[in-house]
Amino acid sequence: MLRFENVGLRYGLGPEVLRDLTFSIEPNSFQFLTGPSGAGKTSLLRLMFLALKPTRGLVKVFGRDIVTLPPGIFPPCAAASASCSRISACSTT
Repeated sequence: MLRFENVGLRYGLGPEVLRDLTFSIEPNSFQFLTGPSGAGKTSLLRLMFLALKPTRGLVKVFGRDIVTLPPGIFPPCAAASASCSRISACSTT
């Protein structure tokens, strides 16, 4: 369902805040994300909800590269665009 391959993210010309992420999340699986303040949890969630595009690497959703997806293919998610602290309020159904 969701696959990251060697994904990196930087804001502007600053250093990479996420580096070399490779993982997949399968349908019907349960995941949780923990880490210290400043570790990149919110940035990762924004990538997962397509609110940000990676600086490098490949992100696939349902087997399709997000770079090739037409705009608006997924319903808008107010939680991802406004604040990832409300992600539980986002529904794609």
